[in-house]
This record gives sequence, structure tokens and C-alpha cells, in this order.
Amino acid sequence: MKILLDLIASSNTEHVRVVEELQKHHKILYWINMEGTVPIPKPVFPGTVFHNYHDAVRNIPPKEIDPSAFMPWGADEVAALSTWEATFLIMMDKFYPQWPVTKRYDFYYDLLRYWGGVLDRFAPDCIIFNGPPHQMYNLVLYAIAKHRGIKTILFDVTFRLDRITLYEDFTVGNKTVAKERASGFSGPAVSLEDLAPHVQEHFKQVSVSAKPSPHHFAYFKKEHSRVPELTRRAKALWPFLKDGSIYERAVARLFKMLTSNSKDEYATYTKPVDFGKPYVYVPLNYQPECTTSPLGGIFVDQVLMIQMLSAALPVGWGLYVKEHPAQWPAHLGDFTPQRYKGFYSDIAAVPHVRLVPVTVNTFELADHAQATATVSGTAGWESIARGKCALIFGYPWFMNAPGVFRVSSVSGCIEALKRIASGEKPDVGQLFKYLACLDTVSFWGYLDALQHRPKTYDVEKEWASMYHAIENALIAL
Repeated sequence: MKILLDLIASSNTEHVRVVEELQKHHKILYWINMEGTVPIPKPVFPGTVFHNYHDAVRNIPPKEIDPSAFMPWGADEVAALSTWEATFLIMMDKFYPQWPVTKRYDFYYDLLRYWGGVLDRFAPDCIIFNGPPHQMYNLVLYAIAKHRGIKTILFDVTFRLDRITLYEDFTVGNKTVAKERASGFSGPAVSLEDLAPHVQEHFKQVSVSAKPSPHHFAYFKKEHSRVPELTRRAKALWPFLKDGSIYERAVARLFKMLTSNSKDEYATYTKPVDFGKPYVYVPLNYQPECTTSPLGGIFVDQVLMIQMLSAALPVGWGLYVKEHPAQWPAHLGDFTPQRYKGFYSDIAAVPHVRLVPVTVNTFELADHAQATATVSGTAGWESIARGKCALIFGYPWFMNAPGVFRVSSVSGCIEALKRIASGEKPDVGQLFKYLACLDTVSFWGYLDALQHRPKTYDVEKEWASMYHAIENALIAL
């Protein structure tokens, strides 16, 4: 089989072993990778075109490719992928927030031309992505592949950062789990004790503990502790020290510190929590991030989600909206394209909405709520595990779990909230079946950098697990 790889082994040495094994049975045509992070023995892959990630995000081709022969796309071809345009244009905020819309479209058309030409030239049977496509170039690559019927394999983390699953389409999720949900998880009964020890541990932590620390946020806090944060910021400042712009930037930073910021605006509109009132808990997703772009679709605009929920609320209910605790530390409280000046005032103006202090514990808010609503945040899964249904607007790893209402319209929200108001709750027995199924289609491994591994990490076992998962998926395509 002819394969194109996107960011496989971008930060993990053991993933090179995976590709070396794949090379024995398949042809690796094209490999987008991060030059300088993980050494790749390129002579082992004769004929493979290597494309540096940092060039790919700027649409700079590798030296082996002359894109001048690739033709610009016509109106009908562009229109065929129109559902992806809004996602792409918003995704550009991360790299080119200052670009006007016309220039963004020019860049989009250039990417369509390049990656369409690459797929014409190499004709891969399958493209393997290291995760959901959340960079501009790989979103375009994924969109073209889907339109042309080229098979895709994507990796994603699940309830633990070291439990990985894979699927062909991020709007569907793992096919086996999706089929189980469609059947109503009708298989034999599963108890908590029947689950693997690591699954039991996770479920008990999330469902029973009074104030458990969310797993992914614990990872964030570790990454942004003093030493890693200082190291990251020092690396970010180095180019500005070299070009002499550090002084100008220091003045700009001082000016920002002396003016009101995103955090200040939020504080202006917060109100105390009233647990005596029926409400839907709405924890905002951190942005910019894969969880909303592309996994949120149009609901990368979280104000739209809140407006839909407000229009669907039963009489007397409210919406308690809370900012993600990582949003301000990651951006130093600055206004961003995702948290623009006026963002929180727009939310506060929506009827029945109350912005609540970020200091209020997320599990306490979920426990007292009638339900949780989120684009794709893990707070939705935590709510389900604690006995409350969740309205999900995007495509998270748990979207096929029992207790999830997948919604995308006011009418869908009305129906979901009507059932919740009537007393519908997640079925614990079905939750255990879901977790057993999910664990069956998952394997041990990491998608992030090697330094985060525990001492017990078994490199040989993990790369072999990933390799066999890929081979099994290729056979099933």
C-alpha cells in the first residue's frame, strides 16, 4: 500500500520504529515531519519525500517538488470543499491573525493547489495523521482526501493521555464504538469490576472523588509549571533577542500590563453562583486548540453555541458559563482573536446567561447542574461519569458515550433538554459497556513528546502496539 504520513514521529523516537516496520510491507511516499526534533534515518526510506513541518505550515514545498506544474483550482472544485472554508479561515488566526480575509483566501487556494497536486502526483492509498488535522495545511490535505475518497487514519487520545485510539473520520470516531452506540450497547452486561484496572481507576477518580483534578488539566499545569514555562518563554524570546526587536516588544508588553485585559473584562461580568436555580453548566473550551478547530465545526464560535442553548432552555432555567482555567495563563490575559475585546460582554448579553467565577470548582458546577453543555471539552465526559447528561456540539473522543446528546441546532437542544428535564440520566451499565469497548479498541502509547513518559514506559511494547494498530486498520480499509 502507498502511504503518506503527517507528523508521525514528530516528537517520539519510538514512532520511527513504527514507520520502519511499515516500510517493510508498504511504500512510504511522502512524510511531513519536524526536522531536528527526532532523528530519522532517511537512507532507510529511499524514494520518500520529506517535507519539513515548518515549511508546510507556510506552504513552502520540499526541494523535490516543483509546484509550478500544479494547476489552480476552478470554481466547481473549490465549491466542492466549501464546507471546510470557515474552519480554515478561523484556523488562520493562530498564525496570521493580521491577515485580511482576501489574503487568507489566497493562501487557502494556494494550499488547495499544492496538496491537490501532491495527491495527483503520488496517488497514495492512505494518509496517516498523527492526530485530528488542526494545522492549515493538514486540514486542507484531509479535506481533499475525504472528497476524493482517499483512505485516512487518524490517532487520538482518550480518557488517558497514554491510551490511544484511531479512526478514519473525526466526525464519526472509532467505527467499532460508533456501531456499539447505534446498537444501544446491547451486548452482555459489564460491571465496574469487569473493566481493566486502569479503566476502573479512571472511572472511580472521575465519578466518585469530591474534587478530582481533571486529567488533561493536570497535564497542562505540569507543562506550565515554573521551569518548563520559563524554558518555553526563553526559547520564544531568542529570535527577538537576535533581531533586536526585544526592546520594542518589552515596551509593548509593559503597555499591555498597564491596560485592561481579557481577564479584567471577564471579572466585570461575573456573578456569584446560585446553586438553588436550575441551570445548564457551560464550560468554555480553551482556544485556539484542536478541540474546537476543527473538532467544533461551526461551534469554534462558542458564542453561537451559547445563543442556541439560551433559545432552547426550559422556562426558569439558566446557563452558567465558565472560562477555561488555562485560557489566561497561556495568553498572559491578553485579548486574542478567540477572546477579542467584547467577547465576554457578548456572552453576558445573551438571555439567561450568568458568567461565573473561574475559582468555582468545575465538578461542583457539574454536580449541581441539570446537564453540561460543551463543544468538546472533557467536562462533558466528567459530567456523564458523575451521572449527568451532556450536550455535545463537536466531535470529542467520548461523543459516542451513553448520556451524550449530540446537538447542532436549536431544535436538537430543545429535544435534549426536554428529555433531561423529564429525568433522563446516563445509564451506568451502558457506561461500563462503553468503556470496555473503548478500551478494546485503544492501545498504550503517546502522541506527545518523549520527556512526558513515566519511568515504567515500555518503548518496545508501545511502538509495537501502534504498528499493529495501523496494520489492522490498513487491512480493514
